[in-house]
Amino acid sequence: MSAVDTIETLIKLGALLKDAGQKASAGTRTDWTKFLTSPEFGQIQAAATGLLNMLKESDLDQAISALAAKQDALLGGKTLVDLPTDKLIQYSDLGDARLMLAARKVKLAANAGFFGWLVQDALPVLIATAPKIIPLLV
Repeated sequence: MSAVDTIETLIKLGALLKDAGQKASAGTRTDWTKFLTSPEFGQIQAAATGLLNMLKESDLDQAISALAAKQDALLGGKTLVDLPTDKLIQYSDLGDARLMLAARKVKLAANAGFFGWLVQDALPVLIATAPKIIPLLV
């Protein structure tokens, strides 16, 4: 799976889980362990499992490598202080997404730990950076 496909799949899965988690928790912080036994998870379980099955742990490693390679390409042998502002912002966005994926090498599984990480940590970074980094990865 390409880096773009991996990022897009994580966003889709995260959005699906976030929406169902918010409904299950009725405005309070989602308890992802309880969520797994909720009717709301039952309603999205097939879709969530389908998205999760599309991802492999090696896909995350490949996405991390692609993001790092694009950062290196942006530098083009220069230092960060030599980059124009627009390139520096692109470099930073790529770095944010890369660090978020690398900060926690997660086991891709339908469990509370993965769902919590995806919705609370990964999704906000992916949503903020995807519009800027996906064109760079294509």
